Amino acid sequence: MKPLGRTVAAGLVGLVMAAGALFGAGTATAADTLVVDQPLAVVRAEVGQLVAIAPSTLDSKVRDAVLLAMPLAFGPADDAAQRFAALPPIPLGPAAEGRTFYSGRDIAEAASPRLAEIGLPAAKVDAVTWHFTNLVSLGNALTVRAEPAEAPSSPPTSEQPRPTPPPQHTPAPPTSRQAPVPPSQAAVPPPAAPPSTPTPGLAPSSAAPAAISVLPPDLRSAPGAVPPWAPASHDQVPGLSPDLGDLARQQRAREQEEIRAAGRAEALPTEVTERVAAPVLIAAISLAVVTAGLIRSWVLRRQ
Repeated sequence: MKPLGRTVAAGLVGLVMAAGALFGAGTATAADTLVVDQPLAVVRAEVGQLVAIAPSTLDSKVRDAVLLAMPLAFGPADDAAQRFAALPPIPLGPAAEGRTFYSGRDIAEAASPRLAEIGLPAAKVDAVTWHFTNLVSLGNALTVRAEPAEAPSSPPTSEQPRPTPPPQHTPAPPTSRQAPVPPSQAAVPPPAAPPSTPTPGLAPSSAAPAAISVLPPDLRSAPGAVPPWAPASHDQVPGLSPDLGDLARQQRAREQEEIRAAGRAEALPTEVTERVAAPVLIAAISLAVVTAGLIRSWVLRRQ
């Protein structure tokens, strides 16, 4: 009995430890804090999850606030910014269902109490806090969206309903009154009627009446002698035949005149002048006299 009791006790202890581990893991998961490390951000969280701001997103605001409260204090300003960035996250509150907006003033009010923990002079804490609140209100904001967990949907069943087949219409059998026509007879067209042959000596009824002239033969060609219903070409007026002989004769006469004028063309006489102009003659005589004088002078000098 003792070995059995020890085995049962060991099993109970193992079950208790496993249950404690599972309970602790679930608590840790539910208690995880959502830390935001951006000055302007839109994040998603679970309903009830704690939302916090990382101090590293506000250290530059702390440095600027210290310099505004204590001008030219660059060393203390850098030290204050480093101490503030080393602080733990600044909680803002649990995430509510839906959309929650934290303005810069909300973040500044949550972070301002931490300024007393970074070693600032007591006389300058209020001034640094005032400048810090203004800077954070202008440069920081956070939007948290929390949606409830959706219930798992039921898996689709493997058996899908079969589609209903469409109804089939059966054609009704032909009655005795309506006998089906054989395809050979239905496809044969009716015979065409033979063309009617016109009777000799009679004009067809659809043709236009023939032009009949009662004038003598010598007057039938006169303008206006043809009746209006007489057939005419497309470029003539019924009852009037234009006389184009005069125009053709005038055109031929004009062409012959042009040809005749071209055949009578004569070359213009050119004036040939064989006389030498007086200025040219005078110039030649002067040149000869000058040349003779030069030759005579040259000969006299040689002698």
